[in-house]
Amino acid sequence: MKSILSKLWLGITSLVLIIILLLWIFQVGLLKQFYISERKNSLIDKGKVISSLFLENNQNIAQNIKDEIESFKTSFNAIVFIYDSSNELIYTNMTIRNERRNIKVPDIKLDKSNAPFKTETLIMSKRMLHSPAPFILVKVPIINNNELVGNVVLTSPLAPIEETVYILKKQLSIISLLSIIIATALALAFSRYFTKPILSIIEASKKIAKGDFTAGVHVDTKDELGTLGESINNMALKLGQTEKLRREFIANISHELKTPISLIKAYSEVIKDIDISEESKKEYLDIIIDESDRLNNMVEDILYLSKMEAGFSKPEFTEFYIIEVINNVKEKLEFLAMKKNISIDVNIDDDNTIIYADKNKMYQVFYNLINNSINHSFENDKVIVKVMNLQNMIKIEISDEGKGIPKEDLPYIWDRFYKVDKSRQRDSSGTGLGMAIVKNILDAHNFNYGIESEVSKGTTVWIEIKKH
Repeated sequence: MKSILSKLWLGITSLVLIIILLLWIFQVGLLKQFYISERKNSLIDKGKVISSLFLENNQNIAQNIKDEIESFKTSFNAIVFIYDSSNELIYTNMTIRNERRNIKVPDIKLDKSNAPFKTETLIMSKRMLHSPAPFILVKVPIINNNELVGNVVLTSPLAPIEETVYILKKQLSIISLLSIIIATALALAFSRYFTKPILSIIEASKKIAKGDFTAGVHVDTKDELGTLGESINNMALKLGQTEKLRREFIANISHELKTPISLIKAYSEVIKDIDISEESKKEYLDIIIDESDRLNNMVEDILYLSKMEAGFSKPEFTEFYIIEVINNVKEKLEFLAMKKNISIDVNIDDDNTIIYADKNKMYQVFYNLINNSINHSFENDKVIVKVMNLQNMIKIEISDEGKGIPKEDLPYIWDRFYKVDKSRQRDSSGTGLGMAIVKNILDAHNFNYGIESEVSKGTTVWIEIKKH
């Protein structure tokens, strides 16, 4: 497999060779045709000028015609013949012997099969008219009142172009050789310059693929390669963070699952192996049932959170009355609140307040937040749910007067399995995933949210929902 360095070098070198080839084609191959075309057009134009002067002078060879022909001869080394309608030579600027003074148009091989009014051009390759080299011949008809009164024949040697092409070939040969050498060297230098950051990116990508997320790409350029290098570095950083979270998640879930499983096993063995009273047996069985429920809830929460984070559980937006969802949650948790003699107060400034969201997921949010408030409140306290209609949004606050959260723990309250009270060994009230689920649901809705708390004074979680 060819490396990108060799491919890039071959590509640049090939491009230079193609340009040189095109230069040869146009400068050498087509130069002669271009030169002949330009010379032909010049002869035709000059023939038309002489024809006009001939008619202006009543078909006589005046001095101004001779001057025009002489100036043209000086510029193009051209020979001019003027014939009458009978193909008799009237005038020429070429010195000829007596036996050649009656040169007629057919004598110089001019094709007369075409219409007499047509301008004709021939390239003569053999020596004629005492010319030592090939020449171009042009015939321009002299027309007066739609009648052919004569012809102007102009010839010009092609020797200069042959010499020019020869010189140009020598120059282009030297230039082409130098261009190929320089282009090859520059192509190699440019290839190395451009492939160096690519090779660095490839090397870093291989390390990242093997799990080394500390690998970085050092690309100083500000172009697309620099952007790609930054993207690789950001990817490595994100993958490193994800790997760290994955390990923490495995460690946390192992710890969280271990506790209920250990309790279920321990109390089951006690009931099986030890002769205990019916009252103690009932107490142990209640613990086993509680831990089983807690284990089941934890698995369900993990599956629900995994679906949310993977994007498989997207919100299904509908309009609904927010008071209905809050009252349903209140009814569901009222029994739990009554155990601690805690009241759940709902204050809403308008019972007809409607929000645009996923009704089932918002039920989960309010359930988790109110349930947390109950679990962390003291006995005989109250939990307050406040819904306020502001100018452009609806603000919801769930407040309690409970234990509160230390300031240093607030940034981590939304993390999975994070618990403020780390001394609790058995807590059937939650799975440690409630706030993480709330965060994912609110992020999926693009709602603003936050938490405020003081130790022993209580906690307030607020949500802001834009009016639809």
